[in-house]
Amino acid sequence: MPYYTPIAGPDGQPCVARVWRPEGAPAPPAAPGYVPLGGPTVGTEDNSNLYLIYPPCPEPEGQTTNLDTPESYAARYWELVPLPKPKPFIAPGWAITGKLAYMETKGEVRHVYTNATTPFGPLEIFATGRYYVDWGDGETSGPHSMEGTPWPEGEITHDYVWARTYDIVVTERWTATWQLGGRSGTLRELRTSGRIEDFPARQIQAVIRTGR
Repeated sequence: MPYYTPIAGPDGQPCVARVWRPEGAPAPPAAPGYVPLGGPTVGTEDNSNLYLIYPPCPEPEGQTTNLDTPESYAARYWELVPLPKPKPFIAPGWAITGKLAYMETKGEVRHVYTNATTPFGPLEIFATGRYYVDWGDGETSGPHSMEGTPWPEGEITHDYVWARTYDIVVTERWTATWQLGGRSGTLRELRTSGRIEDFPARQIQAVIRTGR
């Protein structure tokens, strides 16, 4: 099936080329002649779903230009959709060592995308996300298939041992299925992420004072 990727065109400028891969196979890392374009790229934790749009590369002489199929159209559309990003928060803005910290993800774990104007009829993409948390102290957790919610009912929790600050990263891994033109299939995993920088874990000690 066709897959689209940026390469260096005949004039040395970036353009979007069509490459081919077997149905169900993972997308190739780059087409022949690929040059890094700078900035975030599709499929990374930094930015999984924004695709830099460039002019199409010139087609070889005599080649048909309309080679889209339902599979290729769905795959390309999937790269362009604005996937929800987690917005992590732990109330009240700090944790207490030895006590559970409750992660709020403030995102979505399911989303349906539709496009009624494709050449093959209405397109539907059913996306499902799962959260993975790097707590910043060497511990990780996931996959979490539910939203993180506050104390006392939240299910994404962590117990910090040491009083210090931590950089926490919440990564959401998205999988999806599609339906278009009487056909269907699965799409490659994309990722979005959110961070909490310098999150403080504090130690609280009880002090007993006796009267004089």
